Order: sequence, then structure tokens, then C-alpha cells
Amino acid sequence: MQRAVLLMAVLTPISPLDNFTASTGIKPEVTSEPGTMPPAVVFRNPRPYSPRPRKTSMRQGKSDSPMLNYIFDSYATSNKHFHDKFRPPSFEGDVSSEDTSIDADTGATVNFDCQVASLRDKTVSWIKVSDDENLELLTLDLETHTADSRFRVDLASETWRLTLSDARATDSGVYCCHVSTHPPMLKRFKLTIHRPEIKLTKEAFLETSETLSLKCMILHLHPGDSEPALRWYRGNSSVPLDEIRGGVLIETDYLTFTSHLQVAMLKVEDAGNYTCALHVPMEMRTVARVHVLRGSSLAELQSGVKTTTSYLSLLMAAMLVVIGAYSDVR
Repeated sequence: MQRAVLLMAVLTPISPLDNFTASTGIKPEVTSEPGTMPPAVVFRNPRPYSPRPRKTSMRQGKSDSPMLNYIFDSYATSNKHFHDKFRPPSFEGDVSSEDTSIDADTGATVNFDCQVASLRDKTVSWIKVSDDENLELLTLDLETHTADSRFRVDLASETWRLTLSDARATDSGVYCCHVSTHPPMLKRFKLTIHRPEIKLTKEAFLETSETLSLKCMILHLHPGDSEPALRWYRGNSSVPLDEIRGGVLIETDYLTFTSHLQVAMLKVEDAGNYTCALHVPMEMRTVARVHVLRGSSLAELQSGVKTTTSYLSLLMAAMLVVIGAYSDVR
């Protein structure tokens, strides 16, 4: 008996509407009367469907996709100066047609800076123009083509620097930064190296027991890496003055190349030529004539030292004596 009941339960058809009601909990509405045609089933969703609007606009060229935004940002960054790839080479900074003037002292280090933008496959060379318009190739790119080891070329960013060490007066002239465009680009530098000078008072007049003070100056000279040597001498002696006489004070400033000599308690025998001599980094010397007087014209004449002032004084005295004698005769 039980087997028959189970078999009938299995074979009994289940309405699809019942299945839908059981699974969704939504009861369909029947639109026809019982005993007529099968009713039309209408399903109603308790939550009305409202599709979300799709965003189609882009904010500042970006989309909602993180990957697309990354690609967009990378392209914008790498092409920020994309137009620079098509610019021709040009000089940066001062682009005037006039020469750039550079003044330097003998022995100094001179730097020529040439900044070139958008160089690409072009070359940069440094050329010296001599007085007779001859051209001397100094460097080509980073290679040196001159036998003069004082020249060197370096590159930092877009700046090509030509360095000249231990400059000399013969290095004066025009230096050109040349770029191999068509037509060529040239930036000119006019270099002037000043010759060194030594200055000293040529003549001094003092009396006995006074202090001699002489100042010697070296102009337009750079010592470089060497230690300068400046000495004072008197007469034809080759021994420095401070080694053969007491009361001598010498103060030398090698930063300004100035030396101050002081000789205390002068005597008649201290008269003569005083020499200021530079030995390093080069040989230079100059002489001052020092007169030491005893305070009277007669003593001055006896010492053998004559001055223009004393000579005129004696001449005027002699003329007064002659005029006085002539008046007495009359």
C-alpha cells in the first residue's frame, strides 16, 4: 500500500507555476476564470528595475579605467616636451652678435662656456682665431686636437666648457664655439690677458735718523699653484736686505702681491738703489733711488747727493750775493 502511494506521488505532474512560486516567493496573478482556458500568467517584480546610467564623459582626458588613466599620464609626461625633438640647435644665454669679452691676469685659469640646446647629431668644436686670421682647431667634441696641454674641454649637461690654464699674454685673441650646422653656428669670445707690471716709487729724499718706507706692487699676475718669492736688495748686493742690516721690517701680502719695506734710523751710507725683485712665478724687478740728507745744503753737497730743490736754493742764494755785491760797488 505504501509503495502505491509513493508511486502516485512521483508520477503526479507539478505545475511550473508552483515551482516558480516556491523558488521566488512571487505569486503569479491569474487573469481568467476557473474552467476556461489556461490563465495568462503575469509576473510582477517587487523591486522595480532602474538601470544605472553609464558614464561616457571623461574628465580632463581621463576615463574610469585605472589602466587607461595610467597610459594617458605616461604619454602626457613623456611627450611634455615632444616639440623640442624638432627644434634646431641653438645657443642658450647671451645670443647677441657681439663678442663676449673676457679679461684675465697672466697665470690665471680662463673658462669659456658655450651652452648648446637640441644638439642631437651635431658636433661642437673650439677654434682659436689668430691675429693673421689663421684658424687653430683646439678641440672636437670631447677630444683635444692641440699639442698645448694647457687646454681642456668638458661637458656638463648642455654646456661645453673650454679651460685654459696658466694663461699668457700670447694667448690673447678670439676663441670660437663652433656647431656643425648648415650654415655653421659660431659664438665668439674675445680674450685679453694683461701683462704683469711691477710698480715702485722711483726716488725718495729723506734725512738721517728718519725711517725709509717703500711699497712695491705686482699688478696683473696670478701666482697659480706656485709659492711666490719677493725680495728686497740694496745696491749690487745679491743678499736680501733684511739679512745684512738690522732695523729692517718687510711685510709682504701675496694675495695682493704687495710688499712694504721699512728701514729705521737711516744713515748717509744707507743711500743708494733699492731693488724690489720677484723671483717666482716669474722674474721681475724694479729700482728706487734713495737719497739720505744731513739737513743742510753744505752737508748735502759733501755727501755727494744733489737734488733739484737744493740746487735751485743754492742758485738763488748765489744770485742774491752777486746782486748785493753789485749794489755795494755802485
